[in-house]
Amino acid sequence: MISSYLRHLPPVLWDPARDDEFGLATFLLAFEKILTGLDDGIPIRRTADGRTHEHEPIATIIDRIPELFDPWRVPERFLPWLASWVALEFPNLQGREIWDEYQRRRATAEIARIHRLRGLRAGLDNALDLLSTSTIRPRVAIDDGDKLLTLTPSAVGVAPITALVTQGPALSEPFGIASRVLVNGLVRPRCVAVGGDGSLFVGDFGAATQVTALISRVWRVSPSGALDLAGDPPVPTPLAPGTADFTNVVAVAVRPKRGADPETLFILDRSKKLFSLPFPYTAATATLVTTVPTVRPMAMAVDGNGDVLVLDRGNIVGDPANPRVFVVRPGQPVGAPVALTTIKEPLSLHVRADGTLVIGDGGDQNSRDPGNLIRVQRVSPTNWTQSPMLAGQNPLVSPSAVVAADGDAFYVLDAGLRPFASGEGVVTMAAPASVYRVDGTGAVRRISDHGNLVFPTGMAVQGGRLVICDPGQLESPQEAPVLTRLSPFRFCVVVHLEEDNLPEDAVKRARAIGAISAGIGDIVDRMRPAHTLGTLIIAG
Repeated sequence: MISSYLRHLPPVLWDPARDDEFGLATFLLAFEKILTGLDDGIPIRRTADGRTHEHEPIATIIDRIPELFDPWRVPERFLPWLASWVALEFPNLQGREIWDEYQRRRATAEIARIHRLRGLRAGLDNALDLLSTSTIRPRVAIDDGDKLLTLTPSAVGVAPITALVTQGPALSEPFGIASRVLVNGLVRPRCVAVGGDGSLFVGDFGAATQVTALISRVWRVSPSGALDLAGDPPVPTPLAPGTADFTNVVAVAVRPKRGADPETLFILDRSKKLFSLPFPYTAATATLVTTVPTVRPMAMAVDGNGDVLVLDRGNIVGDPANPRVFVVRPGQPVGAPVALTTIKEPLSLHVRADGTLVIGDGGDQNSRDPGNLIRVQRVSPTNWTQSPMLAGQNPLVSPSAVVAADGDAFYVLDAGLRPFASGEGVVTMAAPASVYRVDGTGAVRRISDHGNLVFPTGMAVQGGRLVICDPGQLESPQEAPVLTRLSPFRFCVVVHLEEDNLPEDAVKRARAIGAISAGIGDIVDRMRPAHTLGTLIIAG
């Protein structure tokens, strides 16, 4: 074999006849083998540290140098070196890597873009999104106090969710139960309805447990997000401020003007009391219509006859009743409810123009079975047929609100968490809160971008947009999420972990949860706005 390197030498050396067995043509073969390679089937081996390594030609290695600067192609052992070029340190817990290889590659590829957003909410969102690709796949939501949000659906793809109302009350002391309310405002909006003039009526859970004066109220909000003002100087003022404390408003509904009867707002609270407030909503107190004998009221709607329909959760510990619907005709006694025998966990209620009911069913709260929408047709006052609208496998977890879209389609707000799952610690299902569009054939399409939703509970259609209520961790036994909403420059990072994504071994499980906590804490500390303070809560 003669080395091809001869062609790079003077012509006098090209003649193979001038070479012998140990001549230049043979001598150059060794260099060609090491530098550019020869197809002779003999590998180059080197033994060091008791191990034998095979080496590619140096030219091949040089050709691959650009791969060292590509996060998706660089050998795994070089990832920390490449990450250091973009000021990224992979988090670890007691010397153990927290991120798997995919997360490390993805973080290295995206961190330069994310660094440009450092100190902004978008940067923190993007950085925390890196955690969703791990084998544990935590559900991470940032509660920065957004109350009402809006989404303008797109015909294709997903649309962003943006804040409509973010301002809350101003207090004399941020953390005192006896704090004086200097300026009132929304705290934890749970439900929303739209009036004939486009006004939004928002039921607010308040925060009386944390601050006595922040009781549950109903607010009227303009389409631009401004609360009703009154007084001198003008300050945000709730509807019917003279009404005794609503015991946690769970539903609001508007009955349109009917003949001589004005448009009327109905308010349902957790104590099962139904109130009414007629247009122009200037009365100092709301009128008690009746007490609905529910077990736990969940939602409310007004049908085409002007009747108020109240959805009752029914079956809870100590009460074996099925989920049911009460039909309330103002001025008449409340009749017997109609049982919903095929529904396991009713969460939301919508009444179509033809009188058909659509109920969001959260399903078995302790299983991984998806939620569903149940169509209820009122054949007669006592005969209501019930049928599921979606296939067994669908992305819904907790359909907390259902509103009409165009034609036979619906918009469904899904909280992503099951509010009534039993037990502490990890949860059965933890998906990002999202908005879906369900067409007449039962096809489900997500229309909202991930982010900006913590635990949304109410939604309404206003013009061409959707208005969403997000009270944060509504049922949380911890005070941190509520106090975050009452304190300026604070936010809360709420993390839920799914049972199936964690190791069964207790030690490994604790280590995995610790790793997630450490990783999120590190990201929050690096990426948060400098003037803010974040609180991390592992909720499940």
